[in-house]
Amino acid sequence: MQYLYWKRNLFGGTDAPTRIAYMDTQDIARLTFIALRNENINGKLLTFAGLRAWTTQEVIALCERLAGQDENVTTVPVSVLRLTRQLTRLFEWTSDVADRSFFEKVLTSDTVFSVPMNETYNLLGVDAKDIVSLEKYLQKYFANILNKLKDLKAKSKQTDIFF
Repeated sequence: MQYLYWKRNLFGGTDAPTRIAYMDTQDIARLTFIALRNENINGKLLTFAGLRAWTTQEVIALCERLAGQDENVTTVPVSVLRLTRQLTRLFEWTSDVADRSFFEKVLTSDTVFSVPMNETYNLLGVDAKDIVSLEKYLQKYFANILNKLKDLKAKSKQTDIFF
């Protein structure tokens, strides 16, 4: 749940060194389904994590590489997120904002949010090669975006799409 967004040629993230092992939701759903159908898993705690833990800056660098261009990066200090959360907790009408910015506590923990998955894969009978890495997920994402942009260029009279 690291704060990362991509909007109109603008990347944003935090300056926190926290590392998170992102996992594709499709893999989480598949592993959960396998676990629910396996009676030998009953009562066991399974923790799911991606293949590698990433910092926000590493994810941004990966996206820049896959997009084939450098982006304007805006880094939000975690202290600003913390202050924003504290201010939004003061009013009832901004409590949703405060709740959603709770990830600031995760970012300041200096924890690596990753666990070895070998035991989980063995229990579920899954091969690690079948898990989609963040890099593969983003490669597919960027390929889809570029294809859609090419289609738009062919169908659009706009002249501000460049390749």
